Parts: sequence; structure tokens; C-alpha cells
Amino acid sequence: MGVETQPQPHVSLLSSELHALLESSSCSPYQIPCTAEGYAKRALFATTSRLFACLVNEQIVDGYFVDCNGSGSGATSYLLIVPHASQLQSWKARFMATQLRHRPVVAAKPAARTSNIYAIRLLDPEDIGVGQWIIQADAAAVPITDPGQIMDQVSSWNAYKDTAVAAICQELRSSVANQTYAYMHPHPRPNIMHSTAIEWEQSIIEGHATHPMHRSRHAEPPLEPVSPDTELYQLNLGFVAIPRSEMCTEGMFEKLLEPLYRQADIATYTASNVSQYILDHVDRSLELVLPVHPVHVPAILELFKSARLLPFTVSAAAQASIRTVCPKALESLGYDIKLPLGVKISSALRTISPWSTFIGPRITQAIPKILQGAPIEGALLIAGEPASAVSNNPDFDIAKYLSCIIRENPEHICRPRGERVIVAAALTNYSASGISTVVEQWGLQTVSQRRGFLKDYVDKLFDAFLPPILNHGFAFEAHPQNSLLRIDAKTGAIKGFIVRDFGGVKVHRKTFQQSTGVDINMLPDACTDAHTMYEVYNLAYHTLIQCQIHRLVRALDLHYQGNGWAIVRESFEQRVPSDHPLRSAWYQDTFDLKCFIIMKLDGLYRDYIYRKVANVLFYKNENEGIDFPSSLELP
Repeated sequence: MGVETQPQPHVSLLSSELHALLESSSCSPYQIPCTAEGYAKRALFATTSRLFACLVNEQIVDGYFVDCNGSGSGATSYLLIVPHASQLQSWKARFMATQLRHRPVVAAKPAARTSNIYAIRLLDPEDIGVGQWIIQADAAAVPITDPGQIMDQVSSWNAYKDTAVAAICQELRSSVANQTYAYMHPHPRPNIMHSTAIEWEQSIIEGHATHPMHRSRHAEPPLEPVSPDTELYQLNLGFVAIPRSEMCTEGMFEKLLEPLYRQADIATYTASNVSQYILDHVDRSLELVLPVHPVHVPAILELFKSARLLPFTVSAAAQASIRTVCPKALESLGYDIKLPLGVKISSALRTISPWSTFIGPRITQAIPKILQGAPIEGALLIAGEPASAVSNNPDFDIAKYLSCIIRENPEHICRPRGERVIVAAALTNYSASGISTVVEQWGLQTVSQRRGFLKDYVDKLFDAFLPPILNHGFAFEAHPQNSLLRIDAKTGAIKGFIVRDFGGVKVHRKTFQQSTGVDINMLPDACTDAHTMYEVYNLAYHTLIQCQIHRLVRALDLHYQGNGWAIVRESFEQRVPSDHPLRSAWYQDTFDLKCFIIMKLDGLYRDYIYRKVANVLFYKNENEGIDFPSSLELP
């Protein structure tokens, strides 16, 4: 690489202007003032840091750690972003640079013909600092004030389609706008001893920890645009009547919705002299009544001409996913409802496909089998989905716009056991000063306390989710939004977990049938049907390790100092024999990382694309990173 004939003792590509900026600017987002301008700056950083991490990890660009601290210059080390597979001599003409808060995982040896530039093998948003610039050909440093600047630069390097890049930029800007609003209008901070499950759900501030569209709310036509101040957490659900001949139902759908029908209020815009009971407005022998998300109504009326909007509403509170809601009318019976929403939130349009409505009740029937053989009874509880409804339109891309899943409410399940539930994603929130919720709520002031909490959490997490994998080839999509921590209502001690949402599970049906004697029937082409056991192991690693444990280790400040991952490995090894295929699958030097940006560029949401990145399970500490085998080193 490059034209130099021997290694240079120190390579710097930055102007004196940018060196000064790196040294003088604070790199921490938690030192940004809590003002309207400050919140906007921090929201921009929340999105761009995730975007840079994705671009590097997905190998859309090349990322390099430039170590200036060891050079004697006193300059601050920084992150260098250059075109993928580009040559060293071309970097001066085209690159981006960012501050760093921490050293990323890098190759063991410097890049060829340099002594202080290291290729990055795994980049996390928390590694990146606030200062971010595009370096122009004249060496001028242009501050990044819009995530679109980054995508435009990357597009010019890779010749992406303008339409695909424009769509991504629109969602990135939506993330920034919604994140700014979330900072400025936070929900009250919950408390482990007093707060309800829905208060924890609505307390999440930044959403997905690594997805650049973490706060995107991009409504697809014919829906009206969703502005940052659109109320999505306290709702008045609507209702539509649809011919039964156009619907498929599973389970006792209408019977379970009876309390919702009874408590539906006549809408304020309707004349007061009409009947006050919703089912008096339909012929029940011919029509089915479905609850609908108020934002989603235009899509239903556009796509399903036989649907009638009924003049009734019912109040509900939305969970973290936005599309799953807790109607007050169903609270005493312990049910939530999941509704389609034609809005892109993070990775996909949040509709509900026939694959999901079909499999939910069937997995619910198999819950005793899934828990069969678990060594610790009660380590895992499962919120079932006893009933559903969906359009029978043969085009699933249309059918997914008119559907509904009835789900058991986790809090209702756990309350009789003397337990509270907390959605796991809420634990890794950070306050405006950078204190994580888990540290704050459990009072984890010392390293010893944080290590003890992590061990207890991971032990119980693996006790909950590894047995179905090991025994039956069944993996839940146990990311932090689907996993809820169960704690003792009186002491706050961790009791176990409860999991929800069956739309993204992976089942190796041959293994499941051999171990339980039953099969879980699925529609053709269901993404839940794992053709190999590796698919099961892959999903479990992605959701448990990359999405959940990784964020908790960081929130407990046990990542960079090197205390956390040894605890995780020890817990895993105690539960998975050394000769088990799950051990060898999870203990690869590299592991698949889901490619959010590449998938967006390709318009994918059900079919995943992966790139290999360093296996974070083997992280040591900030100085040592991960030991790479020789096959991963640069020439």
C-alpha cells in the first residue's frame, strides 16, 4: 500500500487547523450544554456516531485509528475514514476524520509503511467523539452538521444510486429531529421500586444503540408525515369494520377483544344521538371489527376499499416499539395488542406480516415444550400470543397493512409472582451527565458492585435463553426490547426474564420435533424457519451478545477497563459444554454483524446481510483490544 519505501515513524494527514480542533474541543457528548442548541448538537452526534460505526463495520468504507499519543507530538488520536480499499497516497485528497473517546478494536500491527495507523476491526458508537469533519482537497476541515454530508461523501466514493442515498438521508435526518425532541421532552426517569412496566417502556431516550435510524419516524404515503411532536405514546385507537371473507383469524380473536369493544367511546366528531355500542354498527355475521393505530388509518382506507372506519375510539399507551399498545380496557385481563404501522422505525416498516400472525398462536401452544427440560424452573417466562387477525390478500406486502396480534401482558403475568418487570433496553439509558440507568437505580458505585450485578444478570439471562437453544434448537429474538427483566418487587433483586414477540424467532424444526415430539407449523418462506442450527446460534449471538450484553457491559463501565467480558465468558462456559456446537459457533475469532446500511441500500428487511467483525466476547481492555489471528492482519 502506498508509495513509501520504508515505514514512516509518524504519519499525520491533518492540517494544523484540525489538529488544534482535536486538541481543544471536548469529545464527550455529555459535556454539551443542556440547551436547545446543545440538544440538537447531541442528537446529531447520536446519529452520526452510529452511522460512522456502521459504515466501517459493514466495510462500506475503511476506518483507521491514527495513534498520535505515542508519537511525542502531543496531538490527540483520531479516527480516519477513507474509501474502501484505497491507497495511502490518495488519502490526503479525500477523507473524513472524527475525534475519539476511546481506542476502537484495531489490528495488532500498523498498516503497511506506517507506524501509527491501525486498521479498525470493530468500531462502536461509544468509541467516537463529538468532533467530526470532512477534509476537502485544500485540507480545509468542514464540520459535519448534517448526516447527509456523510452519506453524500460515501456515495461519491462508491457510486450509489441517488434515490437509495436520498431515502437513507431522509431517515437519518428524521432520527436527528426526533432525537432532539426526545432530549428536550424526556419522560420522567423511572424507579425500580415504584415504576410500572409502561413507564419503563416510555423512558427509553435514544432507542437502538447502534442503528443510525435509531429514532427515525418516517411515515410512508398515504400516511401523513410524523413530526417529532406527534403523540405516539398516549393514543386513542380507532376501529374499522372489514368483511369477514377478507380476513384470516387465529384463536379466540373476537372473544378476547370483547372488553375493548365494550369500552370503546363514541368519537367526539360523531353526532351524539347514534348508538353508543360499537358492535351495533356492524353486521357481525358478515363483518369483523379490528382496532387500528390512529396514524395508520389512511393506509388501511387506501389499500382496503371495503374497510369502514367506525366512529369509536379507545385509549391506550404505547410500549417502546410504538406499534404494540396497552389498552386500558384490556388491562384487567392482561392483554396487549400489536398493530401495523406504516412508519419506518429504525430498520423496517412496522407493519405485521401474515407470517407473524400465523406463527404467534402456534408458538403459544408450544410454550410448555419450549420450556421443557430447562434446568432452572421459572428462569424464563414467555408472553404468549393467543390470537391474531390478518388480511387474506395473497400479496403479503398488502396484507401486512391490515392485521392485529393479541399478546399477553408481561406485567400481568409477573405481578402475582411478586415481581416487577423492566424492559431491558431501559437499563442502558444515560442521563444528561452520562450516568447509566442501571448504575443509578441499583446504586452500583464500585467496580465490585458492578461486576456482581453483571454476573447475576448474565447468569440469569443465560439460564433463561440458552436451554431452549441447547435442548430444542429454538432461539428467541431476545434483544433488549423483547427481553424484560423480572425483579423482586420488594428488594429489586433479579429473579429472571420474560420474553415477548415471536415474529423474529429461529426454530430448527427437525431438532425441535426430535426433542419435543411436536412440530411448529409455519407458512412457506417464513424467516423463522431455520434451515441450519447455525442460524439459531447466529440469532442468539446477535440478540444476546451484540445487542443486549454488549450494551450492558458498557453501561456498567466494565468494557474498556477489561472486567466485563471475562465474566460473560465464564458464565457461558459453565452452561455450554466445550464440545457443544454452540460453543464453537460463538467462539469464532470473528462473527456476523447485521449490515443496517447495506440492507437499506438494497431495500431489505426480511433478508439479512452480514459482515464479519471481531468477536467482542474476546475483548480484553482498551489497550489490548482483541488478539487477532494472522489471517486478519494487513499485509
